[in-house]
Amino acid sequence: MITFIAIDVETANSNWGSICQIGICFVKNGVIYDEWETLLNPEESFSAFNVDIHGIEEHHVKDAPKLPDIYDELRRRLDNSVLVSHFHFDRVATKQACEKYSLAAFPVTWLDSGKIAKIAWPDLGKWNLASVASHLGMQFQHHDALEDARIAAKITLQASKQTQRNVDDWLALT
Repeated sequence: MITFIAIDVETANSNWGSICQIGICFVKNGVIYDEWETLLNPEESFSAFNVDIHGIEEHHVKDAPKLPDIYDELRRRLDNSVLVSHFHFDRVATKQACEKYSLAAFPVTWLDSGKIAKIAWPDLGKWNLASVASHLGMQFQHHDALEDARIAAKITLQASKQTQRNVDDWLALT
């Protein structure tokens, strides 16, 4: 059966480690069974460019936890899982945010739903989250971390169903 966790993050500025929102979608036996999200105070300034993308401003995260405050909770939720992100941004951002606070990287196996989409729908031409979601008839509020994580999970599930591949197959192919 298909079991994994999908993750997405939003950042405050061009520093990929400036995570200001995390969204996580839990999939067990091919079914989304839980979701979790939080705003984070990245302790960095927000760029107008990033705010225009996701709508999160400095005042929204002023009283939000910092990554070290929720690190143990994230480890409990993520440890030793297959963690799906759409292309590499979320993987690199998560790693850089942990490094920023001298926290160990999460012990997970990363799986890329963007690469999965390229294999499942090779003729699509564009495999960004919005393009794949549109191709599959999925509507969502793009650049909300939980919405994006949910769509990455649904893309992975749809690709698995269509190609009759499981997580181990995808890990071997990507």
